[in-house]
Amino acid sequence: MFTDSTQVPGSRLLSSLALALLLGSFPAAAIGPTESGTPSTPGVPDGGYTGVWEGLGLAPPMPDDNPPAGAKARAPNLTFSYYTVSGATLRGRSTSAGYSYAGLGCTYTLDADRILNTELPIPDGATIKYLRVYYRDTNASANVAGFITRYEPGQDFADLVSTSSTAAFAGGYGFTVSAEINEVVNNATYAYTLLGVPSLSSNTVQICGLRVAYYAP
Repeated sequence: MFTDSTQVPGSRLLSSLALALLLGSFPAAAIGPTESGTPSTPGVPDGGYTGVWEGLGLAPPMPDDNPPAGAKARAPNLTFSYYTVSGATLRGRSTSAGYSYAGLGCTYTLDADRILNTELPIPDGATIKYLRVYYRDTNASANVAGFITRYEPGQDFADLVSTSSTAAFAGGYGFTVSAEINEVVNNATYAYTLLGVPSLSSNTVQICGLRVAYYAP
């Protein structure tokens, strides 16, 4: 389980006050680039759903987590499916992107080309909602980013969402959750990929995994 002082796993129940304070520690910071050369801006968790846990004595989870058992009866539709990959499965998008395995599913880059990627086989008609990025960041001047990128093969592309550790963070293992999106998967037209992009080629910034929360079709 990844945890640190600024980013907390959604499986851990916190008081509403503590959660509000913690979510305030996710400042947006420019990351990228991926394809266009224009940096993207990572999202900020929205604090989860509101009103669902009233009277249950439970704090809301992170926005990409399913509600705890006591809340499901009152919110039966708030059930995500997940697709998760380890950083160990990511490979260079370009042949010039060297990488090395650091352990515990974490990978870091070795060269100037730092874009690692893998396919995202989400069912046709599913609705993608959130991207979660797991990382190991011990460098106070670098970060680790993740992207969901959609390609129209040979014609166009779009970075659908991104998020990253903050450049000033150096606390080690952690995760970050993107802003909410509503991408309805169209596999007849598009190919979807996951990208891990450390801002520096160093074992101090490692991509450990990416998780996509989506509503099944």
